[in-house]
This record gives sequence, C-alpha cells and structure tokens, in this order.
Amino acid sequence: MGTNVVRRLAWALLICGPVLGGWALVSQPAADTRPAPVVQSSSSGTTGPGGFAEMYVAAFLRSGDGSQEELAAFYARAADLELEGRPDAVQVGQIAAVRVEEIEPGRYWSVTVGARVLEPARKGAADSGEQPVIRMRFFRVPIEADRDGGPLAALALPSEVAAPGGGTPKAELAYGAPLPAQSSDPAVGTVSEFFAAYLSGSGELGRYISPGTRLTPVRPSPYQSVTVTQVSVETAFQDADGDGRIGAPAGREQLRLVVGVKAARPDGIARPLSYALTLSGRDGRWEVAALDATPQIVLPDLPAAVASPSLSPAR
Repeated sequence: MGTNVVRRLAWALLICGPVLGGWALVSQPAADTRPAPVVQSSSSGTTGPGGFAEMYVAAFLRSGDGSQEELAAFYARAADLELEGRPDAVQVGQIAAVRVEEIEPGRYWSVTVGARVLEPARKGAADSGEQPVIRMRFFRVPIEADRDGGPLAALALPSEVAAPGGGTPKAELAYGAPLPAQSSDPAVGTVSEFFAAYLSGSGELGRYISPGTRLTPVRPSPYQSVTVTQVSVETAFQDADGDGRIGAPAGREQLRLVVGVKAARPDGIARPLSYALTLSGRDGRWEVAALDATPQIVLPDLPAAVASPSLSPAR
C-alpha cells in the first residue's frame, strides 16, 4: 500500500508540474515599461538645472563607443557624435554643480560642474608601472527649459574650464575672536558633553538639550572622542573682561556661539570641525537650544546680525 501511495504521488507531481510552472510564469508581475522620469525645470531655484547638469557631465565623462543613446537623454544631438574608447574607462567619483548662473529667468542657465574622476594611465605607460590618477576637473554646460517649465535639455557638449576662483567674502561673522575653551566654564562643559554624545555616542544627548529641542546623534558614530578647542561668542553677548569665559546663566537668556572641536576618528587621527550653536539658560545651567544651520553674520549694508535658521526642529 505504501508503494502505491508513493507511485501515485509521483505521477500527480509529474502531471501537475507543467501546469504549476505555467501558472507561475503568467502570474509574475509585468515588467515596468514606463519611461524613465525626466528632470523638470525649476524656475524658483537652481536645483533642477544643477542636478541635470551633474547627471549630464557624469554620463559624458563615462561615455565611449556606443554611449550615444545614454547621452541623448541629456543632449539631443548626441546620436551624431563619434565617441571613441570603451565606456566607463573614466570612473566618476564626487560630482557637484559649483556655480549656476541664470542667463534668462526660468529658461536658460549656465552651470559649472566639478567632478573628481579616476582617469586611466597614459597609453603605453603600463610597462612603466604608471597607475591611474585622480583629478578634479570642471565643465560648463548650457541648460535650457521650454516655456511651459517642461523637461530640461543641454544645448551643447560640455566645455572643460579652469577651476573657478574662490570669492571674497562680503559678510563678517557676528562673533568675537576665537578664544581657547576653558574647561572650568559651565558653557564649555555643556558643549563638550553635548558633542561627545552627538558625534561619538558617549552619553545621552537628551541630558544636554533644552526641552522641545529635537536633535538626533550622528549614527553610526564616526568619531571615538571629541574635544572642544575654542569658542567664539556673539559680539552682543561678550563679557566685559573679554577673556572668553561665559560663566553660568543668570536666567533664561540665550547665547550664540561658534565652537571649534577636534574629533578623533577610530584610527586616532583628529579632524577640526566647526559648529554654530545657540545655548539657553535654565535652572542655573546652559543647555543646547539649537544646532544652527549657519553662523550669524553682519553684512556691510546691514547694522544688525542676519538671523540664521537652526536645525533643532528636525530629526
């Protein structure tokens, strides 16, 4: 009887196998045949043209024989190009739009893109042991949008240009000179414990921030230890002695600082970092009320400091 049961089960599986296979084939979800999304223009900002130019330059640098179709997604006349070499011979690392100039509002932009690339060794240099090199290169591209704010398009191939020069700052930070951090200062103590929890995961962050302030530690923790090295106090709050000591708060006053720290990586190498903070007094001690997005500044034509947004409401 057992032999008959096994035999019948085997025959049943043999007969049902093709049926089950066909059902599995037809029940698979259909392939996504939707066209790739196109980048829309943004007349209210530079994110659209800048991002489009970054993708265009990256595709251009990676291009080679047979890459015309990929480039045509950005530059319509790419189908007529004669491209040499194998695709992806040049590896693109970091890439970013470093300057976006609006030539015609909402319609036409000149975008300069910086790209860090890994270039192959020179032809015939393999025998000498020459290795691929990393270079920083810059390209300028003209980007257009149609009148209805539709898809963006490149009007020409990228032009390689020299690195753009750094601008001369017009504004000044609204803080005094950086002074060495004094470990005995209550404000420095709060800031030190805050950054230890924020950057290295040492301690509970909530102990050092004001009620209602929402901040999340950097995860995973990139540093093993953090040391506060210097503090700049907003000019309006500087002490009379000018020694950089802040002291304990008298009430619920707020204090804005620029704090320099040294953060040590797991390999022991320390890196300098800078943060803009707003401290708030409560019960005779300082708490971090906000991690400011930018330091306060004073513009030449404005008498008061320009307020900066804070990062405290966001996680």
